[in-house]
Amino acid sequence: MTTRDVMAVLDALAPFDSAEEWDTVGLMVGDPSRRVETILVALDPSLEVIRAAMRRRADLLVTHHPLTLAPMNRLDLSRGVGRKVALLIEARTALVSMHTNLDKAPGGVADELALRLGLASVQAEGALRVGVLARPVALRDWLEELPFAGCRLCDAARPVSRVGACPGSGMDFWQRAHSLGCDTVVTGDVRYHAGLDAWEAGMNVVDLGHFATEEIIVKPLAARLNKELKGVRVLAHRGRDVFSPCIPTRER
Repeated sequence: MTTRDVMAVLDALAPFDSAEEWDTVGLMVGDPSRRVETILVALDPSLEVIRAAMRRRADLLVTHHPLTLAPMNRLDLSRGVGRKVALLIEARTALVSMHTNLDKAPGGVADELALRLGLASVQAEGALRVGVLARPVALRDWLEELPFAGCRLCDAARPVSRVGACPGSGMDFWQRAHSLGCDTVVTGDVRYHAGLDAWEAGMNVVDLGHFATEEIIVKPLAARLNKELKGVRVLAHRGRDVFSPCIPTRER
């Protein structure tokens, strides 16, 4: 099986042409005709992940986030994106990214987030998922039941019943969720003023963080590829959030 063959399978799962116009998906680095025996699936094409792919002798690295979203007019191989490209070429490891196409695809990141939130009767609105809980529950009680380590929140003092969820930086969808009757919106990277606007409109806002809302797809995607790609070993990279909890400041 070649990189091109694997990309055909990936395209069937989450069509590359369904990505947002501003996005960069598909083959980032590599030879489409390169033979593939081992694949590593990860959230980010970070130096840590690329080195892990090299240690595991992966022929192909499949990530959610692309190397870059901005066009480049020079490539310094000693640092940044250039360094990553150099390492991939030296290791003969191809890189394929599935970003917003995987967010919105059936069984993709948004669906996985809705599943982790315990939502039922889920409807798709692009990368936004809208679903309901079995019964209304107090916001903080609901959060304690979720399989996430922590969050930031804007508590509008409403029980959680109908939820809008979007992985990554999805706060642009809060007004759409509000118009669909959601009392709560769940995403990551919530900006202060967006949180304030939603809260003033009577919505609970739950910010689980960018990493937490997207890392959840790595293992399920690797499992799907293991079933789809006969004779290919597919591994899941356990990532870590670049952010860590801060030490509380001493009260004065």
